[in-house]
Amino acid sequence: MALVDEVKSRSDIVQVISDYVDLDTSSRQPKALCPFHSERTPSFVIYPDTGNWHCFGSCAEGGDVISFLMKQENLSFAEALENLANRAGIKIEERNNEPRKKPITGLIEANEIAADYFLSRLKAPMGEETQAYLADRGIDIETAARRGMGLAPNGMESLSGHLKTRNVKASTARDAGLIARTSDGSWRDMFRGRLTIEIRDARDRIIGFGARTLDGSEPKYLNTPQTDAFDKSSVLYGLNWAAESIRSSNEAVVVEGYMDVIAAHEHGFTNVVASMGTAVTGLQLDALARHAASGKAGATGVVILCLDSDEAGEAATMRALEGVTVELSSGHSRGIEVKVARPDGGKDPDEAIRSDPDSWRGSLNEAVALLDYMIDAKSKLYNLDSGQGIAGFANDIAPMIYNVPNDYDRDRYWLSTARIAGVSEQRLKTIVDRPRGTSRRLGNRPRGAGSISPQQASAALESSTGSPLEEHLLSLILQMDDLREHAIAMPAEFFHESDNRALFTAWQSSSNLGELSDELGEDLTKKMHRFAERELPPSDQARLIEDVTQCVMRLRERHFRRIKKLESEQLKQLEGEEAQELLDRSLHPNENLRKVMTGRA
Repeated sequence: MALVDEVKSRSDIVQVISDYVDLDTSSRQPKALCPFHSERTPSFVIYPDTGNWHCFGSCAEGGDVISFLMKQENLSFAEALENLANRAGIKIEERNNEPRKKPITGLIEANEIAADYFLSRLKAPMGEETQAYLADRGIDIETAARRGMGLAPNGMESLSGHLKTRNVKASTARDAGLIARTSDGSWRDMFRGRLTIEIRDARDRIIGFGARTLDGSEPKYLNTPQTDAFDKSSVLYGLNWAAESIRSSNEAVVVEGYMDVIAAHEHGFTNVVASMGTAVTGLQLDALARHAASGKAGATGVVILCLDSDEAGEAATMRALEGVTVELSSGHSRGIEVKVARPDGGKDPDEAIRSDPDSWRGSLNEAVALLDYMIDAKSKLYNLDSGQGIAGFANDIAPMIYNVPNDYDRDRYWLSTARIAGVSEQRLKTIVDRPRGTSRRLGNRPRGAGSISPQQASAALESSTGSPLEEHLLSLILQMDDLREHAIAMPAEFFHESDNRALFTAWQSSSNLGELSDELGEDLTKKMHRFAERELPPSDQARLIEDVTQCVMRLRERHFRRIKKLESEQLKQLEGEEAQELLDRSLHPNENLRKVMTGRA
């Protein structure tokens, strides 16, 4: 039995979900208030016989025990699978030729002891100057404690000595990035004479620290070095505070630094996180997308980048935004729209928020689409009165426009660029270098042209034991990159098998699935390669597009038929107002199903 199947068969879905919500178990199908949206009448129903759950409310989410834990805890498929396996007492074998990561419990515990120590030093007499510094920035000692601040002393007293009194091994403290060995073999604290700031992950565990200089020495900020618990490229500072607000609003605001986030949350901007630097990585975009695109059903998640707007940081900001466009073109989007906001007067967000919160809120409301911002900013770097300047500007912007998946938006950006350059759209396109189209495949088999017969399609669909339709679509899109635009917008919930859904979601986030092996886990990675190498009937491009389109339509139809069936079963158990509310809510899936059946979806 595959690990996924064993985990699902040995996981009591009612018991797992009851750890997170108060279930009414008076009926055969327990129900509760949905944990994924606000409601007054329970619409979240569990089906123990099938191991599934579904919300009949506004979020319309559903799935199995694995997808529930992924959504509830914001875990990857591999993390949720391992979590449930541990609960069920299932031993996950180590990956072939790849040792599993060491447990990080000891590192987290060492960080918690260090955090308590840093806070005690801030509250002690030695921390008076640091408290005065914080007070100048509008942070009193209560706020400092609430936001995880402290003081790393610079004297005879040391964290390493304190950790020793708490029986923390030197090797554990070293692995946590709290101490380092000097050339003479002794241990020294990683942070000395600095304001410390806890860095917590989305599960609220202290995984590292940021540390700001207090005497003007360089570097201004230090972070915990990379450890098994802390990877700066994948962590968003403040996500532990902001996750719920981001999900409920479908919007995240990204700033650069710790103080920006603290000021934002203290002034009521609760959906703000920091990239801990100018650049925003693909892994951070993935995390933002998982949260911002997981709220209201059908809503597009919005990520607003609000970076420092001083002239000194302008070049770094431009490089960072270019990096984001590259990540987005690589697939790190998952249904999000990225915008750019700049505070007035060249202030960083911390200063802008403290001086005029309403003005900063206005700058967020006036945020513009990333590519609109880039077109305007890039135009100021060239002399558009010369042919050479126009050509340079056009070729600087063109790669970004070519990577826009939507035809309408792509045409709009061409028109906008042409207007700024002062040339016609046709003329603009003649002076840019069009990228050569590629069709990257994980499987490198040549494709023969020809038509696909119904018998061949049926054979392909019937060659698996899971969900043939889901697996056929995955095989198509994993093998043919040029089919991406025809399936990428499909909601992941149309996949009813949790492992297939996780694989599709990973494919939505990156066209290079080899980069996602750690997130997918061993079982799912094997499945990905099996689909990528599956033999498909020979076909031409038009037939392949039609095949993908039909798969999407059939999955959509199946999804809404399933919702309708579940609603019909649920109606038999309800009466009065609850029944009427469900009837009213059912109009949406009924209308969707009608559109599918009439070919208008």
